[in-house]
Amino acid sequence: MHFFCTDIFQIDGHSGEKITYSELLKKSCWLSEALINSGYGSNVVIAISSKNSLEYFQPVIASLFIGAIIVPLNPDYTNTELNHVLEIFKPKIIFCSPDILHKFMKKKEEMNFIEKIILIDTDESAIGAESLKNFIGGHINGSEKFSVFHTVDTKNQIAFLLCSSGTTGLPKGVMVTHHNLNTVFIQFRDSRIYEQDVTSICVPPFYHAYGLFSTLMGILTSGPTVFLRRFEGKVFLKSIEDYKVNRMYLVPPLLLYLDDCPFLKDYDLSSISEAICAAAPLKESTERTIKERLNLKVIKQAYGLTESTYVAIFNQNDGKEWKPGSCGKILPYMQLAVMDRDTGEFLEPNKTGEICIKGDMIMKGYYDNPKATQNAFTDNGWFLTGDEGYYDEEGYVYITDRIKELLKYKGYQVAPAELEGVLLTHEDIVDCAVIGVPDDKAGELPLAFVVKKKGALLHASDVQNFVQAELSSPKWLRGGVVFLDEIPKSAIGKTPKKQLRCLLENNVVSIENIYKRRELLK
Repeated sequence: MHFFCTDIFQIDGHSGEKITYSELLKKSCWLSEALINSGYGSNVVIAISSKNSLEYFQPVIASLFIGAIIVPLNPDYTNTELNHVLEIFKPKIIFCSPDILHKFMKKKEEMNFIEKIILIDTDESAIGAESLKNFIGGHINGSEKFSVFHTVDTKNQIAFLLCSSGTTGLPKGVMVTHHNLNTVFIQFRDSRIYEQDVTSICVPPFYHAYGLFSTLMGILTSGPTVFLRRFEGKVFLKSIEDYKVNRMYLVPPLLLYLDDCPFLKDYDLSSISEAICAAAPLKESTERTIKERLNLKVIKQAYGLTESTYVAIFNQNDGKEWKPGSCGKILPYMQLAVMDRDTGEFLEPNKTGEICIKGDMIMKGYYDNPKATQNAFTDNGWFLTGDEGYYDEEGYVYITDRIKELLKYKGYQVAPAELEGVLLTHEDIVDCAVIGVPDDKAGELPLAFVVKKKGALLHASDVQNFVQAELSSPKWLRGGVVFLDEIPKSAIGKTPKKQLRCLLENNVVSIENIYKRRELLK
């Protein structure tokens, strides 16, 4: 990675504070030195849980320098979710922001593998935790000279453990290696997908692979990245105006927000030349209307998975080859095929099947989960994405449906199995099934079919409030609750969820929902 001594790396859109590339490099090296001097080096698992902040990437870069493994965690995880992911990864150090320190202090008491908690985004230490500044100051001598860090086997050395549900089941740890990450940098350099020295704004959170790696791309393209600690429409638009933003990293619901925004005309957005849209499909009609309304030169749709490290399919939409509805072509160092799920044969252009990808960006596997890893690949090494689609004669790829059980709320993965597992812990629920119902603004809303215990007085509000207390916001039952006498099962005991969707589409069942429309997207 190449750092520029005076150029800005990040700008906080809320406060206007900045950090330069040289500051990031120096502080990351100091932190690397402090970690090594504290006995933490190669392969130690380090978690970070925080809202977006100027200090977020110091533990990230420092961990990469010393061969440690960084685990970004959603700061909004509930106690139930934290228990699950911490037991998978078993981090020794946790970097977190002060507002969620109480969560990790409790976990440190319960889990003996957590050795140290370090606070970021504050200079103040706390009982049981010290600030990043104090940790660095207490473990280095203040010298500008740094140790030469040990080299690693980049092909096998894990750089990141990222949370993903894969194609089914509870969240798992995706092993992203240094080689995966290096391939992303080389790929984008060689293909010249991104222009150099442009100002970007990145809305997705840093714990999400999209936000994490899009910001790291700023190092490669040597331009500043504006970020938001939380999404606020007027702050977002003012940041674009004030910092003359050229590129936006967004998800479809935020493009829809811009299309509907009543005060869009109050801001000068003329600096924007392109929008990158990923994490969920963008409808062709939406792409056309937003491109026209914002007077954008281009909307670049992208397709990727946590398991592919970053973007695997990209649509440059340079004006000459713009194909609305397509997420583009497979990128360098990657291969794509479409497979017939019944026969296992690879299909010709314009034939629909499961999208399969292969190449140097594909994860090493799922952490400590060889069975899930085996199920994710074909015998000859193709990764099964769980998405349905096709490619045309020119190689442009179109995603048409999702085979995997996951649903997407505002670009966030929601695993029905996780929701079902939580619902079944309720004393008055004997069976359940969760599906996603389509929503123009959010993508999909989780909806639960529930079988009550005989004689139980259980209402939709009870079920929704129960889930709200156990799981973070994207997993709330915004789609509502449907009560059934029994959940249909196949001959082998599985729930045919297409049959449940048909019940909704044909108005055979009624949805009980306490959420009002204005509350759905909070």
